[in-house]
Amino acid sequence: MSTLDIILIILLLAAVSAAVYFASTRRRKAERAVADYGEDLKREIRFSSDEVLRYKSLYEKLKNSEKQADELPTLTDGVMPDEVFMTAERIMLEQQKLELEKNEISERNRKLWDMSLLIEKEREHISALKRDIEEKHRAVTDSITYAKRIQVAVLPESRLLSECFGDYFIFWRPKDIVSGDFYWMKRIGDIVAFTVADCTGHGVPGAFMSLLGITFLNDICMRLDEDTQPSDILELLRSDIIYAFGQEGVDERPNDGMDMALCILNLRTNKLRFAGANNPMYLFRNGELQEYKSVKNPIGNYAFFRDFSSVEIDVQTGDWIYMFSDGYADQFGGEENRKLNYKRFRALMTEMSLLNSEQQMIRLGKFLDEWRGNTPQLDDVMVAGYRVR
Repeated sequence: MSTLDIILIILLLAAVSAAVYFASTRRRKAERAVADYGEDLKREIRFSSDEVLRYKSLYEKLKNSEKQADELPTLTDGVMPDEVFMTAERIMLEQQKLELEKNEISERNRKLWDMSLLIEKEREHISALKRDIEEKHRAVTDSITYAKRIQVAVLPESRLLSECFGDYFIFWRPKDIVSGDFYWMKRIGDIVAFTVADCTGHGVPGAFMSLLGITFLNDICMRLDEDTQPSDILELLRSDIIYAFGQEGVDERPNDGMDMALCILNLRTNKLRFAGANNPMYLFRNGELQEYKSVKNPIGNYAFFRDFSSVEIDVQTGDWIYMFSDGYADQFGGEENRKLNYKRFRALMTEMSLLNSEQQMIRLGKFLDEWRGNTPQLDDVMVAGYRVR
């Protein structure tokens, strides 16, 4: 006989005793109470039986599972059935949780694989673009390198410079392969015209402007003689530039043009005439500087036109004539990363004017490199020195 049967019998006996005891006064009420209580007990018995069968079935399934065989608790005298069933149910929940995590990991791996395929396709596409860009860059660089040969070919020959001056140097450092700074020279008999010019911009645009300037100068100076004034050449050049770029009647200040220092030297009389458009000229005699200022107007359109003017100078053998663009003095560098400025530039020129051309070239390059340091070159640089015979 089971425990539940014994409990039922005891309860029934108690109910019968109570019914007999209260039969005289509450018979109907007792019978009703006994009936209700009996129904409750039956429901409790059915619930307990169902729970026992459920836990027993769950335990048997877990016991037969190979994956969980080693983890199942063994019924011993010291382990209650409820503890076993609770442990089994926790194991099932953990198993379900692990299964969900496994599915999530698989899904993430699938997405990562798809992403890796997409990244690989993009990498191949970028590599193809990179190769295409490198090929185009190489083609453009080759073209610009060839353009430099053309630009150098139109510059004055060293033979002509050597014939006209006792010594000379051209310190030329383009920012890019080709330059907007250029020097030019033309000789007819004893009359020599020479200049250093700084065109708007640098690189390819500046180089095109320099070729245009050289072409115009060659045309203007076809009839160069001892009466030619450098200011007249600048005026004619300005007219040509304005016409070429369609700047006539334009009120706004355009960016197309050039700054220039232009000299005409009579080799027979040592008479030097100078005119400048924004760029001055330095004359050193025995290490002492004489600066000849320019008119503050460019070769090109400008909001306020001023006429260019010439100055005549008697030069002597051994005098150094310097003309330059603004690239050297405007270079940033030094400890405070500031402009070199014209004060330092003039001091440098004074120091090196007693040296020969080769030593001056070395000094200019070394000083600029030390000043610039790691700062990139900002503009084309040109400094030209000519020693009078």
